Amino acid sequence: MRLTIFIFIALTVLSCHHKPKKTIGSESQFYTDSIYSAALSEYRSHNIYLPNDFDVNKHYQIMYATDGSKNIDKGLLKKTLDSLIENKIIEPFIFVASHANNKIADSTSTTMGNGEKVYLQFRNFEYIDMQPDSIENPSLANRYQNHMLYFKNEFITHIEKEFKQELTKNDRYFYGVSNGAGFGMSLLNNYPDIIGTYISLSTFGGDIQTNNWQQGVAYPRLYLQYGSEEPMFLKDDANFLKEKFKQLSQFSEIKQYTGGHDYKKWNEIFIDLISKLLTVQ
Repeated sequence: MRLTIFIFIALTVLSCHHKPKKTIGSESQFYTDSIYSAALSEYRSHNIYLPNDFDVNKHYQIMYATDGSKNIDKGLLKKTLDSLIENKIIEPFIFVASHANNKIADSTSTTMGNGEKVYLQFRNFEYIDMQPDSIENPSLANRYQNHMLYFKNEFITHIEKEFKQELTKNDRYFYGVSNGAGFGMSLLNNYPDIIGTYISLSTFGGDIQTNNWQQGVAYPRLYLQYGSEEPMFLKDDANFLKEKFKQLSQFSEIKQYTGGHDYKKWNEIFIDLISKLLTVQ
């Protein structure tokens, strides 16, 4: 009942971004920062949540997320995490979310079923291995591979160095939705030793059924959900993963929720899952 009240508050009350204080500590903080990515040859922004009384001398688990510029990181997140931590439902932790590059990728487009032409963002090529023609689109050459290098080698390393955290695989979590979740599934498959737990909602992409899943590899724990009103291929991918993880004797919790491709629903599921995964011991 207590958790239900917190979820209701989180989904009905908005909070605002604020600039971080010079001295870390006391009140929780939620702000945007950036780093220069050598892999992508550009600056990349990310959101940071630091819990109340943050202390660099203490050990914190860190959750790394995609789509930092989207709804999950605006307004609701700080109040939600503050409530869950202050009421001792979850342990204090650090949440960071890398922003996608939402600029239109020039000269790229796709045609919808109704004939409408939609121009693609750099985000589409960062989260999904679309293998664009490097001659026609030189700015997109190796965009997916370079973004993967940025995320695993630069972003994660920078955050843990900045906040003086020496973490193991099991101290790290990943959260992604839609294409961002698809990117996460590729990260899970290709680099299973970096992050210990993945939350993947409405997963679009990730080459799930064509990836090489190997016997004897310790894959991360996977919490994956998809909507009853979403395309059938999401269910097909989910069923494939359920059987594959069972075959490999790896942990997964894969469910269908009632609804579609909806940020409000994803927020509810996110709150529910972290309340179980980060529960106070």
